[in-house]
Amino acid sequence: MRYTPHFSPATTGSEALRLFREEDRGFEIVVVSPRLSDMEAGEFAQQVKKINPDLAVCVLAAHAWNLPDLEGLRRSTDVDFLFLWQGDVKSLLAMIKQVEDQKNAEHDVLEGGVQVIILVEDEVRYYSTYLHHIYTAVTLQTGRLMAEGLNLSHRLLRIRARREISDVGFPRAGIMTEDAGIDLARRIREQEPDMPILLQSADRSHRDASLETATGFLYKRSPHWLDELRQILIDRFGFGDFVFRGPDGREIVRASDMHGMVRALQQVPEDSIRYHAERNHFSGWLKARTEFELASIIRSRTVEDFDSIQKVKQWLISSMTEHLRQIQRRVMVDFRGDEFNEYVAFAKIGAGSLGGKGRGLAFVQRLLSQERIDIPGVEIDIPQTVALASDVFEEFLAENGLRRLPREVSSLPDDEILRRFRQSRFNRHRRSELAAFLQKFSEPLAVRSSSILEDSLYQSFAGIYATVMLHNNHPSLDVRLAQLLEAVKLVYASTFLRSAREYLGQTPHRVEEERMAVLLQHLVGKRRGDLFYPTLSGVASSYNFYPFGDIKREDGVAHVALGLGKSVVGGIEALRFCPKYPQTVPQFSSVKDTLRTAQRRFYALDMARDDMIAALPADSNLLHRDASEAVQQGAATLVVSTYIKEDDRITTGLRRRGIPIITFAPMLKDNAFPLSEVLCRIMGLAQEAMECPVELEFAVDFDEPRDGSPVFHLLQIRPVVVDHRVSEVTIDDSVERDAIVYSEDALGYSRRTSVRDLIVVDSVRFDRATTQSAAKVIEGINRGLVQEGRHYILIGPGRWGTQDAWYGIPVTWPQISATRAIVETDFTDADVDPSYGSHFFHNLTVFGVAYLTVSARRSHGRVNWEWLKAQPSVTEEMDGIIRHIRLEQPAEVLVDGNTGKGALLSGNGSLD
Repeated sequence: MRYTPHFSPATTGSEALRLFREEDRGFEIVVVSPRLSDMEAGEFAQQVKKINPDLAVCVLAAHAWNLPDLEGLRRSTDVDFLFLWQGDVKSLLAMIKQVEDQKNAEHDVLEGGVQVIILVEDEVRYYSTYLHHIYTAVTLQTGRLMAEGLNLSHRLLRIRARREISDVGFPRAGIMTEDAGIDLARRIREQEPDMPILLQSADRSHRDASLETATGFLYKRSPHWLDELRQILIDRFGFGDFVFRGPDGREIVRASDMHGMVRALQQVPEDSIRYHAERNHFSGWLKARTEFELASIIRSRTVEDFDSIQKVKQWLISSMTEHLRQIQRRVMVDFRGDEFNEYVAFAKIGAGSLGGKGRGLAFVQRLLSQERIDIPGVEIDIPQTVALASDVFEEFLAENGLRRLPREVSSLPDDEILRRFRQSRFNRHRRSELAAFLQKFSEPLAVRSSSILEDSLYQSFAGIYATVMLHNNHPSLDVRLAQLLEAVKLVYASTFLRSAREYLGQTPHRVEEERMAVLLQHLVGKRRGDLFYPTLSGVASSYNFYPFGDIKREDGVAHVALGLGKSVVGGIEALRFCPKYPQTVPQFSSVKDTLRTAQRRFYALDMARDDMIAALPADSNLLHRDASEAVQQGAATLVVSTYIKEDDRITTGLRRRGIPIITFAPMLKDNAFPLSEVLCRIMGLAQEAMECPVELEFAVDFDEPRDGSPVFHLLQIRPVVVDHRVSEVTIDDSVERDAIVYSEDALGYSRRTSVRDLIVVDSVRFDRATTQSAAKVIEGINRGLVQEGRHYILIGPGRWGTQDAWYGIPVTWPQISATRAIVETDFTDADVDPSYGSHFFHNLTVFGVAYLTVSARRSHGRVNWEWLKAQPSVTEEMDGIIRHIRLEQPAEVLVDGNTGKGALLSGNGSLD
């Protein structure tokens, strides 16, 4: 595409219709979400066609799960195309190109001899995938063919042939015909004997008949069908420089871009600057480069406004330099080693997708450039980031013979997959780019996954792929480069590890559809001794699934901790509060509760060793240290309070007499840093822009201020799933009385789930020293149930999914992927708060898993352990402590979204 599409966004159908009626913008295509707040998508399409019958209306589904509900729209004559978002901006470009081709194909083919691929496919998921891969492949292939031509005429001749791709079965005359594609291929072959034709089907039995008339056959359910499609397409489907002049018109020097303009201004004579300034040449050139704001500023000043041409020159240089700095801080740029500096906020290596985290970061960067947030005493920004786009990943796989890996991974252990990636190499060009980056950047790095499916609305992949923290402090550039390359390989390999495959198994996607981008992100913090960590890290959500007191769900919630964010996202230790009401902290309701729940330990990067190579687990170079160490290093001044034992009271700030404890009171109570205000402002803006609740990760270090103010770093942002589908669920006294499990803290909106299988961990007999062994036992039971296609309810003590094995059973999401409800109960020897705010918790919300907490210690609900013990076991593990129960009749899990209550009702009748 020669021109970037211009988008006019509208948040409602009514607003869009107003744009069509009142503004003449030459709209050519309408892209509509199936979910409009004020009308049905079909009604909206009808209204658009009444205004302009020729305007193309395309419905863009967010997830494959939406497609069955959209069949009516698909058949509607008011909707031109129904597409499925594939996690890549190429999907949107494919939609635009499809509309263009529909309008232009006849003329281009008949008059211009342009090649065309005809795709006959009736399944939305497949043609959405095919189109953006075909457009990419055709562009690359056409370039190759033209380059091989001997002369212009020969090159034009080589791009004339048409091609055909068809499904074997599709509707003909309104009736589904299983061999329609074969008949179509036969008829085409009669008229065009040499035309390449590819037939594809989900039924292998069509292969032989297809190959009688077609060039090739593609099995749609093959685990490597995209790779086969690429190969078939390859194998068978063959404005200007600013010219500085003198008053006499002679050319002095040229500037091709703004960097060149600044350099040229420093050397050209004053009479040339006067010549161009008096004629507004500078502002005109900037306008042509779409630098409208800067052009307007320069156009507003004249030569007469300055005492001398020298001052005009200095003002032009300073204005353009500052503008370049602002652009580099607020715009994603293509990485160029010679131009990369501390002003570049976000650079990109490669031309592919940024992936989910990268898209979120780019969204934040754009949001901050459009919406100025003025809060005294704080600057808001993203950490300096370089993204390795998804095409670098695909390039790496292709060059190292790893394209076949998706079809082999099911039989390979994780260590073998990692070995194959480690023995692979990046090409010289990529190594050179990363070396150029490291030459300019010698601070600790976070090497973070950013797959194309990550952080989307319906699948978060939170905590599924690897993130590696690098010291990046070795004196040798070669060593630092080797460490970075190994870290990227580890992230790449995590795409295919078992945990990722099992997670993908719960979605409509397959391993080979996933593509991995990687973010190289400045690690927020400061080195203190042999430790590197920020003052605080946290996660905040604009929607609170577990409101407390008079706080509403829409008021949001935040979790913060001293040090690196593993304490928060791992569900280990964090302070939970509502940004709108920061002085209300339930876990600090008394001195006793404060001492019990305050953060005792923090995570930091171990800087003592500069020769470490990334390995599994990816966070093996992190240290878990006592919070008193951070206090002694002076890092906790704005997050610490002091417990005066003699008076049994807690006072804000650090005192000479007493015991320091991490409470964040200087911020939340005394507003020493406006953390709550920053969170409220950012979440409000982001939620409005995304049109859904959002969750963001952040970090702040008070010892690395910029221009005298500490920087609030936004690390990541993702949409939050809030299921507004309400069922008729009421949990009254009779339900509470008959329930096997009753909870007053249940997650989500009203829902009803029926399940026959239960995995129960006996909280009385369970030994907290065996939590890791228990996780492996549960993983085995889960794997068997997945193979049988069964779901289950998980009941047991402590925090499920915590990364601290002393607080609960540290299962990862893939280890319990078949669960549809989780119940957290008390330990007999410890009072552990629920696992709020972790990556594990986020995956629960994405997959719609009911989540109930029961605390007998606090009289919040109950579990009928005697009834559970009386049920027969399918299997028993760990001396009967872990039991798999299968009920004769399905049990029901009820969640009342209005009251936050939940219950599990027996499917076997009376509890007596």
